[in-house]
Amino acid sequence: DTYLFSEKAYFRDATGEHAVFLLAGPDAPALVERIAGAAPGDRAWSHVPGTVGGAMVRLVRGSGETGEPEIWLLSAAADSLAVWDACLAAGARPVGRTAFESARIEAGTPAFPEDMGPTVLLPEVPFADLVSYTKGCYIGQEVIVRIRDRGHVNRFLRGVALEGEAIPVAGAAVVAGDAEVAKVTSAAWSFVLKRPIALALVKRSHAGAGTAVAVRVGETVVAATVSDLPFEHGGPTPQDPQPPSAR
Repeated sequence: DTYLFSEKAYFRDATGEHAVFLLAGPDAPALVERIAGAAPGDRAWSHVPGTVGGAMVRLVRGSGETGEPEIWLLSAAADSLAVWDACLAAGARPVGRTAFESARIEAGTPAFPEDMGPTVLLPEVPFADLVSYTKGCYIGQEVIVRIRDRGHVNRFLRGVALEGEAIPVAGAAVVAGDAEVAKVTSAAWSFVLKRPIALALVKRSHAGAGTAVAVRVGETVVAATVSDLPFEHGGPTPQDPQPPSAR
């Protein structure tokens, strides 16, 4: 009600009416075009109708939150099994939440509200394409423009690459010497880097890539390094490709 200008709007929970699938990977767009006979444009959130497994779907280009080309498939809940079976038959492989979180954090995509909640200023998140300085008025615009023109933020969302195998919990302290410089907002085992990685809002003084820090994991303090986002995939890594919990 606070932000309605003239039209009267009504809301209802339609969660149970729809199924949503995400296909991610280098071959995702080609796979979708093969099974649906259509594909959305390259621009994020472009969308077109299509048919998958005999069911009507909406095909939506993702924004790359997994770091890979992405196509979302939206269907009626009643058609979800047909869409699922068609995707698997075409060569798609299902993954779980653990793998998705690993890819999301590797790509440096903040999740709401874990990494980017109501207390986070948009310029603290290092993605310039998320904000417009030229469109008309929107909530928070004055603060964002004032930061750009007159000052700076005091922390930035950064990656933290940990040594060892222990995955920190959300809220774990990131320290430099005796000073706390950040708290972990989300963390996972990286299947690409083969080490624990995390996102954290790091103080400006320690936010540079390559800065040596440490993370408190339980009763221990683990050496770590601040990373730009997305995480760099080069460099030496341990030989074991499995997360510790899978052994």
